Amino acid sequence: LARMVMEGLVKDGRVVRGFMGVSVQDITPAIAREFDLKETSGALVGGVNPKTPADKAGLRAGDVITEFNGKPIRDSRHLKLQVAQTRPGATVPLTVVRDGKTKTIQLTVKELPGAELAANKRGDNSEGSSDALDGVGVSDLDTVAKKQLGLPEDVKGALVTHVDPDSTAFEAGLREGDVIQEINRKPVKSAEEAVALTENVKDKRTRLRVWSKGGSRYVVVDESKAG
Repeated sequence: LARMVMEGLVKDGRVVRGFMGVSVQDITPAIAREFDLKETSGALVGGVNPKTPADKAGLRAGDVITEFNGKPIRDSRHLKLQVAQTRPGATVPLTVVRDGKTKTIQLTVKELPGAELAANKRGDNSEGSSDALDGVGVSDLDTVAKKQLGLPEDVKGALVTHVDPDSTAFEAGLREGDVIQEINRKPVKSAEEAVALTENVKDKRTRLRVWSKGGSRYVVVDESKAG
C-alpha cells in the first residue's frame, strides 16, 4: 500500500485508486451454508452498481469472488484493498463462484469516481499557514459511492478515502469512510470545496463536522501539533 501511494504521488501528484462498482461482504458460516460454499474465504457480492466495471464484466449479486488478479481473496476488506491498489485501465481476471460453479471473469478496473485527493502541501505552505487535510484523501460523494458504502441518501459532503496514520487529522479521530459535512461552520458539498476551505488558513485549529456510522460528530484538527 505504501509503495502504491508513493508511486501514485510521484507519477500523478495524487493517489489514484481502482474501482469496481460492487458492494461486498464477508462470508460467515451461515452464509457459506446458504450458498453451499465449502469455505468462508472470499467476498460475497451483495449488489452491482449499473454502468460500472463490475456491471460491464457481468458480475452478479450472489457471486463469490475467490481470486482477484491471481491472488486469493480472504475477505471483503482484502478485496477492496486489492482493487484500490490496481491501476485504473488494467484488465484483471476474477475467479468467481456462481451457483456452485467456478468461472473466470475479465474486469477492467476504472478510477474511483470523483477521486480528488488533497495533496500534502505541508512543505509548500507559506509560513504560519496550515492545512487540516494534510495526509487526508477526499472524493466527491456521488450516488454510486453512497450505494457502495450504504450511506443514507440525505448525507452530503466530501468522502474521506484515506487518512495518514501520522497526520494530525488521524490523531483528531478522522477516519476513512467518514463524510466531511462542514468545515469551520461552512457546509461542504464536494471534495474541491473541502480542500479549498482548509488550504492556507491562518488558524491552526479547524473544526470539522463529520458523519460516520452512528450519526454526525465534531472533530477538531489542531495543526499546531503537526510534527
